[in-house]
Amino acid sequence: MASENPVIRAGIVSSVQASEGTVRVTFPDRNQYVTAGLPVVSPMGGWARGNSLPAVGENVLCVFAGSGLQAGFCLGTFFTAAKSPPGLPSQRGVWFEDGSSVYYDRQSGVLHVKPAGSVKIEGDLIVTGTLTRGGEAL
Repeated sequence: MASENPVIRAGIVSSVQASEGTVRVTFPDRNQYVTAGLPVVSPMGGWARGNSLPAVGENVLCVFAGSGLQAGFCLGTFFTAAKSPPGLPSQRGVWFEDGSSVYYDRQSGVLHVKPAGSVKIEGDLIVTGTLTRGGEAL
């Protein structure tokens, strides 16, 4: 493979087209070259789809067909020294920029839901076990 036509490249998201599920990516080492909209690969599909797209300014990894930097896909973001994984090693979940989070802690066995605002539940609520408010069982 010639170094002029790399197949896998790291770049920076310059714009997001949420309704199309695409991003445009800038490659600073290629004279600020900006791609056309690249479809973002999703880790989910079928009946359980997500809508988490990379944000403008985020580092992303892209793959191209080898015939240039137009026909390709955005594989997603990656962690760096400046942007490390959120939470602790025992936690898996989603952390939002406003401080909200939903995560499971394998060490404690607790599912945490922490909103910046309110929690809205639509539908029936079934609770088994002890219901606690302020440290006191109800």
